[in-house]
Amino acid sequence: MGKIKKTTIEEAIARVDDWKGKTLKCEVVPGGITNPNYKITVDGKSFMLKIPGAGTEDFIDRDNCRAASLIAMEAGVGPVATHYFQDTGVEIWEWLEGYRTLTFGDIYNEKILIKIAEVARDFHNIKGKALPVKATIFDQARQMHDRAINGGYLPPWYDRIMYYLNKIEEAIMKDGLVLKPCHNDYWTNNFLYNDKTGDFKLIDYEYATMNEGLTDLGVFAACYTTEDFDKKLIEVYMGGYDEKAYARYKLLKIAAEIKWIFWSLQQYLYSNVNYDFMNWYGMKIARLQHYFIDPRLDYWLNLLSGKPVFRQKV
Repeated sequence: MGKIKKTTIEEAIARVDDWKGKTLKCEVVPGGITNPNYKITVDGKSFMLKIPGAGTEDFIDRDNCRAASLIAMEAGVGPVATHYFQDTGVEIWEWLEGYRTLTFGDIYNEKILIKIAEVARDFHNIKGKALPVKATIFDQARQMHDRAINGGYLPPWYDRIMYYLNKIEEAIMKDGLVLKPCHNDYWTNNFLYNDKTGDFKLIDYEYATMNEGLTDLGVFAACYTTEDFDKKLIEVYMGGYDEKAYARYKLLKIAAEIKWIFWSLQQYLYSNVNYDFMNWYGMKIARLQHYFIDPRLDYWLNLLSGKPVFRQKV
């Protein structure tokens, strides 16, 4: 992961040769919590321009982001990627006109929920395509953990959190890791939907890596889903209900929350984005405590670890 040069929006715009001498309008795009984003309109045609956020060069590989954007574009689930500047990490895409960011309430529309599972499946399964960075959800959680502890604050439930992170990793590894190009930040702020056409696009690939495929659904489900929704997502993604896949998904939901807890803490320490990261942390830590008391947790761990349910003959 190479260092990148800091740049301003004015400098980033000036680098695009085919924009020179044209009428430009620059607008801040609100909502991003990792990077500053801008809508650039050039002679009536609009683009999305992203500048790397402060501190992100320590844990985001921008060349890898570009590779993920191109895979998504090929899969038909991402916007057209137009420009990339390796030295600054600036990326530019065509603006998705007529699309809106999905909301929490949208997932109660069955058609949209199914689309969320289909887009994850399509992004994961472009044959012959891989990302340069391999980092499982467990690697990512520990990377965020290491950055967070430098700030001198750890959650009061730290020992339990790390216990379950280790136990879930052991169970997933025992069952077998299946690496796919994963988005790893799979939630509604990164989903764009066209109500007229029904088209769905996935954006923002900063955290993409080769990872266990069901991690993306786990990241999404940690925020919103009911038990019925969980089963529907697995049925669509797997082409039918699968008990082991369901167990992996449920455990990866917990691992994802652990990663994002530590991400929130390190963002609070290092980010220049105006956002209440401790509020984000609070919501996630509350959900995590709820997951820890699920009576099926040991069953899922044992199922993936191959531990017998019944007494075995000696």
